[in-house]
Amino acid sequence: MRTSTVSSADGTRPTRVIIIDNHEISRAACKALLRAEGIDVTADLRASDQALTAARTLRPDVVIVDVTPAAEAGFGIADGLRALPAPPTVILTSSTERTQFGARLNGLWFVAKADICAAAIAQLTTTPDKGGPESPDPGPPAKRP
Repeated sequence: MRTSTVSSADGTRPTRVIIIDNHEISRAACKALLRAEGIDVTADLRASDQALTAARTLRPDVVIVDVTPAAEAGFGIADGLRALPAPPTVILTSSTERTQFGARLNGLWFVAKADICAAAIAQLTTTPDKGGPESPDPGPPAKRP
C-alpha cells in the first residue's frame, strides 16, 4: 500500500483531505478507500456553508468537491476554497464525464469519481502547477496499479 504524504516540520504526515459530496454513500465509499490507502480524511460533508468553515478550521491539504452539470453549489464551494488564505488543492469530481463541464472547470483539477485514489491525489499535489487558471486541462491522473 502506498501512502500519500506531504512535507511537515517533522518529516512527513499523511495527506489531509476533506470530501464534499451530497451523496452519503459516495462520501462513505471515498472516505473508506482513501483511508485504506493512508490518506487522513479529516471530514466528509454535504455541500453547504459548513464546507468552507471546515476548511478554515481543519486546514486540509486537499478538498475533493463533487460537482454536477446542473448544480452550482460545488463550483461555488470550489471558488470559496480557492479564495482562502493558503488555499488547499481543490479537486473536482463527478460521475459525469469532464467533457460535460467545458470551461466551467475554470482551471481546477478534475478526477472522475471512479479514479479517485491516493495515487491520483499524490500526482496532483506534487505537480508544480496545481491546476491554476493557466492550465485548464491537467489531463487524467495515472490509473490505479
